Amino acid sequence: MIDKKIGLRIKEIRKGWGLSQIELAERIGISFQQIQKYEKGTTRISVMRLQQISDALGVHITAFFEEGEKTPMVSDFALRYAPSRDSVNLPGVVQPLNKEEITLLKLFRNTRNKKVREGIIKQLQGVVELGNRK
Repeated sequence: MIDKKIGLRIKEIRKGWGLSQIELAERIGISFQQIQKYEKGTTRISVMRLQQISDALGVHITAFFEEGEKTPMVSDFALRYAPSRDSVNLPGVVQPLNKEEITLLKLFRNTRNKKVREGIIKQLQGVVELGNRK
């Protein structure tokens, strides 16, 4: 029973981040079929593998054991940068990512060079600052 609960949490968190089973599998170096087995609870997950999955998903390993906790979503972090702060500070309000945001996030995650990633962030910050000078 615990294997199914952990598998369900993996699936919830993975989907919350907008990742496919293939993308998660690639991040930890296993097949997507193995991810399917973990998510269904048909294969028991070792502690080492669970730690790899938590690292790949950017969550603490305890997230897989916490019931009733809100699944982290990319949009939870993106809300800080939403233009209308009043409309997003309501408890429980989560705005899903649109296609452009998902594309941007996937491209950014595929950028391996740290300096290039930092440059992208600085450019976007500059664009936002220029746009706010109206």
